[in-house]
Amino acid sequence: MVRRLLVATGVAFAAQIFFELFGMDISPLFGLSWPGLEHLMFWQPITYMFVHGGVLHILLNLMGLFFFGPEIERALGSGKFLALYLACGILGGLGWLLLAGGREVCIGASGAVFGVLGAFAGLHPYRPITLLVFFVLPVTLSARTMAIGLGLINLLMILRGGGGVAYAAHLAGGLAGYLYIMLWFRRGLNIRALSPATWFNNLLWHWQRRKFKVMSRRDSFEFRSEAPPDEDELNRILDKISKFGISSLTPGELAALQNARRRGSRRETAWRGEEP
Repeated sequence: MVRRLLVATGVAFAAQIFFELFGMDISPLFGLSWPGLEHLMFWQPITYMFVHGGVLHILLNLMGLFFFGPEIERALGSGKFLALYLACGILGGLGWLLLAGGREVCIGASGAVFGVLGAFAGLHPYRPITLLVFFVLPVTLSARTMAIGLGLINLLMILRGGGGVAYAAHLAGGLAGYLYIMLWFRRGLNIRALSPATWFNNLLWHWQRRKFKVMSRRDSFEFRSEAPPDEDELNRILDKISKFGISSLTPGELAALQNARRRGSRRETAWRGEEP
């Protein structure tokens, strides 16, 4: 899917250059703007991602997608990666409309690409990334540090005034990608369960859970009343460890893994005790 997006973006830019040779600017038609939406051009939240302001603009976006996209696609699958890319682009565009839209036109895949960067930082927060500052000076940072730094820079530029760059789209798209990984992908949050009643039940459950938590000097233990995880759940947890490492597990998944290990140890001890 990453390769198809790269090709589609390149072909769209070539078509844009072709029309510009004949004096036709397609940005007002396919870029994102309040006037366009007011005239019912509802395709703009998607098509604006494939229109760019120049060679450097598209080159930077293609590089970000090329270097960070394949690993996210392997983790999510092609279908979910495409949905993530488009959703981050759309949310980035909406963020730009709300924060800095005015009567201007937003173009470029930066919101979607920043969404991929945010997803990468959520999935591999400690992965070292080497950046070429001004294309000359190499600087190595962790993925999370890089994402935080870029977010702060874009936030500062929003506060100072955009200056013709859609910093709000960068920030909104990056946050969307990061939150998707942290809330939905790694923790398995069900978006359909985000009703007020569910929120209240979750808060009540967490409050009751804290009543049974006992802290010792050497470790912390939680008394759980839920049933032991079944074989499918354990296989899912082990598969997650093999893909993303044990640091990607949630506290609940770690507890389930420890419970399964303790039950296995008890069964082994009981079996040895029955030997003659």
